[in-house]
Amino acid sequence: MGRSFSVGILILSVAAGLLIKTLSTFEGGPHHGIRPISKEAVPVYLTSEMNWLVRMISYIAPLIVPIATMTACPTVVEWEKEKEAEAAMLCMKPARDAVADAPGFVDLSLFDEETIFVARPVSSDPLEVKLFQKRDSPKDTKAPLIVYLHGGGFTVRGSPLTLAARLFAKLLDVDGENSRFMESATWATVYYRLAPENTYPAATEDSLLALNHLVREMGLGRGGIHVVGISAGGTLAMEMTMKSLDLVDTFFVDEPPVPLPTSDEKWSMDSPSFRRYSYSRQVPTTWLEWSLKAYTGLDTVHDIEKDLRLGTIATGVDITGGSMNVSEWVKRSSSASLPKLILVTAKGDPLRDGGLAFKDVYEQVIQAAEAKNSSMSGGVPRIKHFETSSGHVGFYLFEPEVFKNIVTEWYFGIHGAWERKNSISIDS
Repeated sequence: MGRSFSVGILILSVAAGLLIKTLSTFEGGPHHGIRPISKEAVPVYLTSEMNWLVRMISYIAPLIVPIATMTACPTVVEWEKEKEAEAAMLCMKPARDAVADAPGFVDLSLFDEETIFVARPVSSDPLEVKLFQKRDSPKDTKAPLIVYLHGGGFTVRGSPLTLAARLFAKLLDVDGENSRFMESATWATVYYRLAPENTYPAATEDSLLALNHLVREMGLGRGGIHVVGISAGGTLAMEMTMKSLDLVDTFFVDEPPVPLPTSDEKWSMDSPSFRRYSYSRQVPTTWLEWSLKAYTGLDTVHDIEKDLRLGTIATGVDITGGSMNVSEWVKRSSSASLPKLILVTAKGDPLRDGGLAFKDVYEQVIQAAEAKNSSMSGGVPRIKHFETSSGHVGFYLFEPEVFKNIVTEWYFGIHGAWERKNSISIDS
């Protein structure tokens, strides 16, 4: 009996090992073995720098949110051709629906919700923006404004029930433990246009349009203006902040996809972290590259791509809008203080190195601005960097203490801006 049991355990262990090994390859995962990968790639279960629970759960992530299925869809579509457009939308529908229907983490009845529509200058379709405030909060024209830019590779959109509401709720929790100055804060979620229907810079244009409407037309943000972007939204937050330095007080950039320059003056996803985490499940690397093509209008050419290592397809479009260029920031900066950056990168995330590259850029921006304006030096640190260990955006669920620490750091940046703005108002 004991021997049979031991043999059974051995067989199960071997079978489990083989299954995990198979699932860790392209053939067993969402990559389908269609592209060469770097020799630096490490199977998910061997990435010891990641939270072990996340490593195990990530194997079922493609079944819960099948965004990798979008890689079978075209990246360039002639939308005026009805059948071609219909086929493309049908191809993307399962992934988009799965993300939109993802379970929520916060009861939205805690908030008052309002939907506004902002006219686009070159389109008959208005931009949708959802506004949230704590339910029954007092009216305060000097309250902070937080503009939220969702993730999704510029190609899918999640529900406000997920990370947006979770972030806002956590901010309010921290506020309840401290100054209670955010009771009347407004949280604005921007429903920017998606690719491949709308390529760069459509999402950026929508984000800037929303910010300017909220501030200049509605008069929001007199107690401080803050931008937060998760994943693709983080990339938008970088460019949006750079182009709105006269408005933004803090910006929270969470694990952004930042294509890095290639030797032929193009941009690709290739980096040491992209190569190491090529087997990623939380954010499939094949889908990341597909999204880059869809967002920049780069067509898929299978006969050429089949021999290119994953991550090396390059685009001629800089989706960061120059925000990885120090001089672009410096020429827009003035005597005003640069906004504080809250930056999150993650071990286990293929996008980690792009985020770290932006940190280096912003450090150089601060140095250049301080050299240009000596009154800016010696102040409050303008960068706070957090490194998590739960892969792409995993810390929201799997690292609650880290999540709270990040939000608390951002909260005090928001509070500092609120104090400065209200002090200026009183003095004037």
